[in-house]
Amino acid sequence: MTQKNQIINILEQYTQLLKDKRNIILQGAPGVGKTYTTASIAVRLCNPNFSELEDHAKVMEEYERLRQEGQIAFCTFHQSMDYEDFVEGLKPELQGDHVTYKIEAGIFKQICERAHTTEEDTSTKPHILIIDEINRGNISRIFGELITLLEADKRTGEGAHPIKVKLPYSKEDFSVPSNLYIIGTMNTTDRSTGSIDYAVRRRFAFITLKTDPEVIKASTKFKEEDTRAKALALFKQINGDSTDDTRSFIATHKAGDFDLEDLKVGHSYFLAETLEALQMKMRYEVIPLLREYIKDGILQGKNGDESYFAAWEKGECFNASVPEKPEASSDSEA
Repeated sequence: MTQKNQIINILEQYTQLLKDKRNIILQGAPGVGKTYTTASIAVRLCNPNFSELEDHAKVMEEYERLRQEGQIAFCTFHQSMDYEDFVEGLKPELQGDHVTYKIEAGIFKQICERAHTTEEDTSTKPHILIIDEINRGNISRIFGELITLLEADKRTGEGAHPIKVKLPYSKEDFSVPSNLYIIGTMNTTDRSTGSIDYAVRRRFAFITLKTDPEVIKASTKFKEEDTRAKALALFKQINGDSTDDTRSFIATHKAGDFDLEDLKVGHSYFLAETLEALQMKMRYEVIPLLREYIKDGILQGKNGDESYFAAWEKGECFNASVPEKPEASSDSEA
């Protein structure tokens, strides 16, 4: 099977799951391609005739077209986001010397209204809301009473038991249409907020994206095969070459109750055109990420870590059996 067919088959599975469940969350460690996979699923669902899913640039071009036309909307959850931002709320407006308040629809209400009112085929034309970092917001508070309406059978259009609720500010009857789909993304290492509660989990299907060295092997980004070989070697030393590899940096530094897969550095961090670009990624992205994990107690720091980091900054693996060269002395003998 060709790489293109593999990509299409996987995306077909994800897209079918989204069609059936209406709400999915892509979860995984940083750098496993959650954002791009989300865009690919959205494009596949909105435009089944799009056939260049292996071409990153063309996927993003089609994604942007659909976004501008209103079929796709994007937002990021954060700790201060609430129902008034997401659904509807009162917003101050200055009129002359007086401040008045008007009801303003949030992004969720807006895209639901577009899905309800676009053209004659409202029950079939997909509209997609992408929620990045969905676990960083208080989902129960943000959705409020509308959390029940997310279930497929509670949707208007194709739902077996459609439900409407009266919104608190506009007093309008509101429902979620069957042609509205939600895709969330979630970093599995992010413990800065509480975990998603069971009421929310029941309404979403979860897809776990894993680190995959095959992406590095097949990538067309590398200009030189030597750079690809170095990237694969670094990937192996940091993440291991199998799920049960106990010798990798991540495996030997693992702390707490995290799964090993959650702690791995995603394959996108290793995709670089040149050795210099790979060195930059290691120095300014990978090593700072691992330092942060150590600082937060996700990984356990060890005495020899700086030797690893020094080698990785050069785009090389650290070899513990080779003694490090001493610094050259300024008064060495001739």
